[in-house]
Amino acid sequence: MPKSVYDRGLLKPADVAMLQRVFDEACRQREAHPDSTEARELALTLFALHNAGMVEEDMLMEAVGFRRLEPKSA
Repeated sequence: MPKSVYDRGLLKPADVAMLQRVFDEACRQREAHPDSTEARELALTLFALHNAGMVEEDMLMEAVGFRRLEPKSA
């Protein structure tokens, strides 16, 4: 029997909801449109931090909410 998505280490619905809240608030604080390059970099950063073990909402917000991310040059 195949493993469930949760057993494979993918995000649970509560994780997705929390990451969405942090993303939305960080975009609002930065005045970044959710479809912008800056917002995409923010989302990638949030996933990386979460995957590295930073799973508390307030810690994630502190990590990404108060510093401006510079988009990577192509």
